[in-house]
Amino acid sequence: MNETNTNRRHFLKLTAATGAAVGLASTVGRAGAQAAASPAKPGDLLIYQDGAKKGQPVKLADLKVGVAVWAAVADPATKQPRDAAKGGVVIVKLASGKVKASSKPNALGDVVAYSALCTHQGCPTKEIGSLGQGKGNIICTCHGSIFDPGDNAKVLGGPAPRRLAALPLKKDDSGQLVAKAAFTGKVGS
Repeated sequence: MNETNTNRRHFLKLTAATGAAVGLASTVGRAGAQAAASPAKPGDLLIYQDGAKKGQPVKLADLKVGVAVWAAVADPATKQPRDAAKGGVVIVKLASGKVKASSKPNALGDVVAYSALCTHQGCPTKEIGSLGQGKGNIICTCHGSIFDPGDNAKVLGGPAPRRLAALPLKKDDSGQLVAKAAFTGKVGS
């Protein structure tokens, strides 16, 4: 066999192996995404994901109007986050009367919670904008998607193809925020 045929065979084998690996990885990725579609379970505790209160439960009384809190969904027994990659939550207390009918089934009074993963490419959406169309809305600082927290995280701008998944809320006897149910939609991109 000459060198050209050997190189051609080697190239074809590598191409076939690469194609099989890519196909397998995408299949595993889709299955994993489906399995982890909602890292929250009813009764899960919401804990601060960063800052001075990191790891502590988020209490309703601690929330301030217009200030986003970045939290994680945690097992109530162990207080450990369920899924660090997909369990991020952005919690926002809105001004009185700003929660629209579309958000009320999942809200706790004027408090709403959504997946902190942008539906565009899964970047963190844990901030409230202060300028222009972003003012008062949840923003993805990576690619500029803007979501309306008062209207069930409706997309107001940017490349995000759909709204953020909502996390239905309730509080326990001590005023801590807990998940009333799983996320209402697909988490992330």
